[in-house]
Amino acid sequence: MEGDLFSKPPQYTIDSSSLMDIFSDEKMVSKSITPGLWTNIQELIGQGIIISHIEVLREIKKEGQRGEELYDWAQAYEEIFKDYNWEAEGRIIRAMSPKYGAFVNAKVNHVHADPWLVAQAKHRGLTLVTEEKMSGSPDVRKHKLPNICADLGFAVPCIDLLGLTKDRGWTFR
Repeated sequence: MEGDLFSKPPQYTIDSSSLMDIFSDEKMVSKSITPGLWTNIQELIGQGIIISHIEVLREIKKEGQRGEELYDWAQAYEEIFKDYNWEAEGRIIRAMSPKYGAFVNAKVNHVHADPWLVAQAKHRGLTLVTEEKMSGSPDVRKHKLPNICADLGFAVPCIDLLGLTKDRGWTFR
């Protein structure tokens, strides 16, 4: 999709937590409860405005048994999950490591997209969309995506799906 004549530059990168909430049945932002939100998100994905990282696809594949519909969707739209930019993203992750080593090195069954999402967003100038909430803990090992994004050294805009709705000026009836 990138480089397509009709695509637009990406503005957002989306975390697996947001995609999992969209494909869940009980979340307010789920496509079964707010189908208009999903329709709008699909349009942005189709235009290249929302992308994600290949590590998010790996997380979704790991969680495949819990979310078969999300897994099938991710397989069908694999092109939105962008590969590593080893040099640029690696440089950003290395800069995060001294302060956020536990965050950078945390692995859940050898898959951990969070540092890569922050690096992708920082490198490309994107807003990160996640359903994670900021941790109130002063322990940097317990920081979530919004904590890292808010750090002055990385300054990556971070919003949830409701924030995306506000950012885009969407309304639903």
